[in-house]
Amino acid sequence: MFMNRIQDLVQNFQDHISKVNSENPDFFESVANLCRTYGYPLSNAAVFNKNLLKLKDLKYILVADNPGVTEQEEECYLVGKAGKTARNIFKNNSLVSDFDEEVAVLNKTFIHTKSTLDLKKLKEFKDLFIDSQVFMANLAVDMLENSSCELWITGCSELTEKGLFAAYLKTLKERCAENPVLKKRIFFYPHFSFGNFSKNLNSVRAAHPEISVREALKAASMNIFGK
Repeated sequence: MFMNRIQDLVQNFQDHISKVNSENPDFFESVANLCRTYGYPLSNAAVFNKNLLKLKDLKYILVADNPGVTEQEEECYLVGKAGKTARNIFKNNSLVSDFDEEVAVLNKTFIHTKSTLDLKKLKEFKDLFIDSQVFMANLAVDMLENSSCELWITGCSELTEKGLFAAYLKTLKERCAENPVLKKRIFFYPHFSFGNFSKNLNSVRAAHPEISVREALKAASMNIFGK
């Protein structure tokens, strides 16, 4: 059963996060110092998504940027304002029956910062940051290969060869070069924050009112891979 393999991948992810946190005390302190500048305490520098333990019937893999304040407190991904927006989109368009049981939410890195761009301030941990992107990209593709679902990657402004998430994109391209058919199940969208995802989808639906929501979602996907 494919869910057994998915659960193994989730367990490996959880074990990896525990290892990163236990073996990098200096990393925790640096992230904690960054959090103090914003006036809040740090609970988890490297964050696992506990909601992955609720998966029962994987239909979508959804990738955001990195864990924010609420995410590191609750050890869950996409549970802030953007997360509520994401859940509403899946619910209102009848894409899933139960979001937590059918959507595996991942990030491009498991490292917490209040703002995604704050990741640039952790320069002394550049190697760990790159390794985290490689790990998360491989996790997303491993889940994709062991299921029949779609992979949605949101927030693409830094997903370029010179962007903050260059290592994630590079790993994704390498894995797709090994298994080209995967490209047909990978879609790129704006982030859910500020209504960007909805604006993109709604513009497609307004231009093509005759097509279904699922067809509009495919048409709204951005071309990140290139030719």
